[in-house]
Amino acid sequence: MSDLNIRSANPEDATTIHEFVAALEGHVSSRSAMPASPEDIRRDMFGPDAVAHAEILERDGKPIGLINWYPIYSTWLGRRGLYALDIYVDEAERGQGHARRLLQHLAVMARNKGGAFLKLDVDRSNDNATGVYEHLGFTPSGTDPYLLMGEAFDQLAEQA
Repeated sequence: MSDLNIRSANPEDATTIHEFVAALEGHVSSRSAMPASPEDIRRDMFGPDAVAHAEILERDGKPIGLINWYPIYSTWLGRRGLYALDIYVDEAERGQGHARRLLQHLAVMARNKGGAFLKLDVDRSNDNATGVYEHLGFTPSGTDPYLLMGEAFDQLAEQA
């Protein structure tokens, strides 16, 4: 019988996080190579100025899944929550409830921090993930996220 464990990621996991997110992007996106590096992840996810965090799912000590997250706040609810940024399960491990395990873990973390909700985005082409999230009770929020990056981001910032 194998042993499953979820643990908080540490700086030594930066390469694993990078590999898992790159694999996730390759699965759901036609974008070119991921611009982030393991060093970017190590800088921004660990240490005193960490802006995001990660939990690693392991089987017998080997990473097989990941959930990246950061804290958020709903002024409408007046409550804290956690935003799941990336959820990845190794292809050979899919269909075994691991995404559910990771989201349950995150829900407990949110509740323990006084939170009342989880939020996530799903790539519109990822029907399998959408099905899992809807089965767990997630519903579309009724809003669409917008993203400003690259040249448009630089132009807006320079106009200040």
